Amino acid sequence: MNFVIIDDHPFILEGYANVIQQTFNKSNVVKFSNCKDTYDFFNTINSGAVLVDVVIIDFNIPPYEEKNLFNGIDVCVYIKQKNPYCKIIMLTAHTEKIFILDIIKNAQPNGVSTKGEVTPDSLKDIIKSVLDDEKYYSPYVRATLNESLDDKSLIDDYNRQILYLLSKGYKIIELDKIIPISYSAIQKRIAKMKQIMDVQDDKGLIKAAIEKGYL
Repeated sequence: MNFVIIDDHPFILEGYANVIQQTFNKSNVVKFSNCKDTYDFFNTINSGAVLVDVVIIDFNIPPYEEKNLFNGIDVCVYIKQKNPYCKIIMLTAHTEKIFILDIIKNAQPNGVSTKGEVTPDSLKDIIKSVLDDEKYYSPYVRATLNESLDDKSLIDDYNRQILYLLSKGYKIIELDKIIPISYSAIQKRIAKMKQIMDVQDDKGLIKAAIEKGYL
């Protein structure tokens, strides 16, 4: 598998790379410390000759103002345009609520964690989760989301589809034939939404989703 790590701290770059290479045999790891080098790399693989499986990126990285890339969010959007099928994990030192919500809303990464929560074992779990088409939010990020339920943008496209199909009478076992994620991932998404909305069953989930304006 091909990994790209983007962080302006050399120690962090090496640490993440070591975890990846110890966990995923024969993995290829490319490291960048700024927006410009990242832009140049993804611009050269535009032909699809090289497919990147996972990108791990920091929020604060030196900008490339000429291309309007000022932080990790801008780079995430750019990477998705160039390599839309790769998984993106953002690891940030920011713990302020506004930054966490901005990352989720605008970068829409597959995984988000604060750096203070990242250990070698948790990094392995994050990577494995996103490769299994699951969203990964660290405990702190989940707590931040739980405090922000009124922001409808926090429900992503797959969750909206799940809620809509359930409201139309589809069974959970039917959803993976319509939504391009695994049955287990759908179950976990539904369980997480029930937890967030504090309901016990599917009917309660749909009712809460309607009341909160998700449907």
